[in-house]
Amino acid sequence: MELLFLFSIAATTMVVLMVLATMREATRPMRRTMGWALGRGMPTDPGDVDVPFESWEIDRPGGVRLPVWDVPGHLDSGPILVLVHGWGRSRLTWIPHLEDWRRRGSRVIMLDLRGHGDAEPDGAGLGDTDVEDLISLLERLDAPAETAVIVIGRSLGATVAILAAAETDRIDGVVAVAPYETLRVPLRQRLRLRGLPSGYISWLAIQGLRVIGRRPRSTIAAAVRTDVPILVVLGDADPISPPGDAMAIADAAPKGRCEVVAGAGHGNHWDLAGDRLDAAVDQLIHDASTSHAGSGADVS
Repeated sequence: MELLFLFSIAATTMVVLMVLATMREATRPMRRTMGWALGRGMPTDPGDVDVPFESWEIDRPGGVRLPVWDVPGHLDSGPILVLVHGWGRSRLTWIPHLEDWRRRGSRVIMLDLRGHGDAEPDGAGLGDTDVEDLISLLERLDAPAETAVIVIGRSLGATVAILAAAETDRIDGVVAVAPYETLRVPLRQRLRLRGLPSGYISWLAIQGLRVIGRRPRSTIAAAVRTDVPILVVLGDADPISPPGDAMAIADAAPKGRCEVVAGAGHGNHWDLAGDRLDAAVDQLIHDASTSHAGSGADVS
């Protein structure tokens, strides 16, 4: 009996430690800061690749400071494109691809989400407080009424973009690369990849995250409430964002469509189907801009 009791204590302790480790990793991702890039000989801002830009910040309640890069696009009358990175990434993610987005819009906006990059203080929003942060960013843009705003997001950023599109009428279109249904999904999938118990550990971690103010939101439920074009890009071999989730999100959106990339994982979609995906993104931007113009905006 004593041995059984000791085993129970040890098993419980192990579960608690795994739950706490999962929570900590989720809320404290690796920081890809400007210093991180400098130490690796990578560009630290758009100026390092000869692209003009302005820097500004979003100040949010609780002393949260989210840095932003504001880059002019090549189209004087084009849409504003807002780029939202994934978990463990930062606005640095977009620097190698800046020209691809500049040619599509009048401005390109990149921010660091909470707990990522050079944002302060620590503590990732995990798709909850990030939604209000993104809406606050859109309000700060002071975009002309006739200018469409399109949000492009990857993984966490894709999920945040769809959640925000259900809450504000200032998003006219979304490109969502590898979105997932709820926060529990990437937690569970990352545990599985490590060969760890995923079901109950991820469930317990979610309960703990609720306690500290990270409320899981349903991306599918949000997609149902959107009325803007949404392009979902997914890989059929994605180990983090299950293809079934992404397809369900696209199906739930009234104006959703899906591009499936055979053999793609969580981040190599353009490597395998670049031309097709570029065409799909261009079509989404065209549809969103046309819809915005037809919604009553005074477009010259």
